[in-house]
Amino acid sequence: MLFHTSGTTGGPKLVRYSVEDLGRVAELCARFARLEGVGRDSRVMVLLPMGLWTVGRITVDGHRRAGAQVFPVDLHGGVAAWQHMAEQIRPTVISSTPSVLSAWALHYRGPRLELIETTGETLLHEERHRIEAAFGAFVYDAYGLSECVVGSECAVRDGYHYWPDATGVEVLHPDCDQPVPEGEEGELVLTSFMQTRMPMLRYRSGDIGRVERAQCACGSAQSRVHLSGRIATSLNLPRAVKLDVNQLTQLLQELEPGLRFRYKDMPGRPSAPHLAGAFRPTIEIVGRLVRSRKRIEHRLWSALPELAELVHEGVVDLHWIERSTRQHAASANL
Repeated sequence: MLFHTSGTTGGPKLVRYSVEDLGRVAELCARFARLEGVGRDSRVMVLLPMGLWTVGRITVDGHRRAGAQVFPVDLHGGVAAWQHMAEQIRPTVISSTPSVLSAWALHYRGPRLELIETTGETLLHEERHRIEAAFGAFVYDAYGLSECVVGSECAVRDGYHYWPDATGVEVLHPDCDQPVPEGEEGELVLTSFMQTRMPMLRYRSGDIGRVERAQCACGSAQSRVHLSGRIATSLNLPRAVKLDVNQLTQLLQELEPGLRFRYKDMPGRPSAPHLAGAFRPTIEIVGRLVRSRKRIEHRLWSALPELAELVHEGVVDLHWIERSTRQHAASANL
């Protein structure tokens, strides 16, 4: 079977799965569901692309293997159609992309859910807060690629738990292809042990992160992946503005050690068809900003006048997220 990637590594590609591959990856997704608390009493509305994207198919099959009642709903029709379907299904769990859920959040009318699952895109702090407030449920995010499914958050939300029998995760220096010291950041290089039709062996994800092997506060001894960004030299902003990533990173570090940024462009196909016009590119600056935000903002606008213009004219959204040191480390998942 052929599926379509979302094109985050440069352009969409075809991904090949055998029926047996899909079954194995669906069983991995069932582990995610059980970790989150999905079971026999759950009614799961899976609101994802069902044809082009692997995530729709394996999310449906994975939740069925976890014992839940599952109701696949394609994205066609928009918010009105989703609301109508939810009124008929009365789900206890909704699984979708952050953009779809953010668009629906303004109009959602229904019971409080047991939990929400997000996948397929960057989940920003503001999106998580908006979704949880509207749907009345705790958000669990998942990390993976069309080429290789990786892991899911637990209730602690301190990284993505992954299973070493299903996915191999290496952290290499992006420039010299050598392993980084234990616990340090580098490019995540992934191997899937679930796929035979199109084997993924040491696949360069383009994501920057680290692996933590210490026991999680939830009690699990499984290793976790922490994401911090994408490998990129520049951010392509509206009006043909290119923002140098190294310059922005260095500037933030000079202003306040530990300050980081996360960037999300407008969502596109297949993760959020016909919704892209409802969003603006967003930069989140995350750190301990209790007393220094105004100073940082002033210096930022002075050094990056093009960004200041885009923000002040409402073309790009800029959010400031205050975090303690521990929260910052746990939530830097671009």
